[in-house]
Amino acid sequence: MTSKLVLNAVGGDLEETITLVGEAEISAGAGEVVVNVEAAPINGADPLFAMGWFGVYPEVPADMGAEGVGRVVEVGPGVDPALVGRRVVMLPTFRFGTWATRTVVPVSNVVPVPEEADPLQLAMLAVNPATAYVLLHEYVDLQPGDWVGLNLANSAVAHYLIPLARRAGVRTLAVVRREEVIDEVRRLGADVVLVDGDDLAERMATTLDGARLRVLYEGTGDPAQVARLVTAVEDGGTVVAFSSVTGQAPVIPLPDLIYRGISLRSVYIVGWLRSASPKQLEQMYGELAGLITEGVIGAEVAATYPLEEHVDALRHAQQTERNGKVLFVPAQAA
Repeated sequence: MTSKLVLNAVGGDLEETITLVGEAEISAGAGEVVVNVEAAPINGADPLFAMGWFGVYPEVPADMGAEGVGRVVEVGPGVDPALVGRRVVMLPTFRFGTWATRTVVPVSNVVPVPEEADPLQLAMLAVNPATAYVLLHEYVDLQPGDWVGLNLANSAVAHYLIPLARRAGVRTLAVVRREEVIDEVRRLGADVVLVDGDDLAERMATTLDGARLRVLYEGTGDPAQVARLVTAVEDGGTVVAFSSVTGQAPVIPLPDLIYRGISLRSVYIVGWLRSASPKQLEQMYGELAGLITEGVIGAEVAATYPLEEHVDALRHAQQTERNGKVLFVPAQAA
């Protein structure tokens, strides 16, 4: 018997719309694999998906969970049998669920990963580390010594972007909204950490001492903060939106947009993964998995829960000042 968490209605209270169900043993079809799930995180996109506010609209009943790690136990026709027994990460599509004891996944949506890495860290590999990697590599040709700006600097994406930038010799100006998280962001390796405020533009100018940001990674959707931050971006520079905690679209002030040529772009990792080649996926996830194994990148884990305690897990994951990720794991491992 397979257990999984299923969304039964779009919108409403997640504690009521998401339920634990059991089903008969599942099997792999052509081009598919069956994965025993070892761990699967709760991401910010998951409740958005359940509410119908995400880039993929749920077709209820919808299996929940976008990413995770597990071990292949069965392959379908057309799939290399050597995958059986391999540990793999599952890439997000929101069309198969990972909040489950076992799931069926298209083989194109799994990537083998090292055995020696922490499975909890691997479970979080597919979304936030990949987003950080794409932000650093796909928009601006960054060189050692360049400055980048990042707000929402204690976010899950920032926990990967800052150490990846430092490893590449790229300097990071990080902006946070609360003084309590300054030390946390400094430990990640940010070169400068500033708290947002009305005088942020002046403090950035003093700190950078004539240097300019090649690119700004924007995660708040706060027009006032974006307006302050963009003053530090070089003429012809780029702002890349990766999130919006306010639910608003980022806005570049007209003088910066027209007279200074600042461009606004965005990243949607599910869409990027759809268009990436197998070679790109293998290269990116191979590099990231290696860095997790070495302890170069990782994320704090707040708690783990079995599927049977999904109500408590969902409540915990939605706490606004929570430190670390909440993950589902098999009952014996929780």
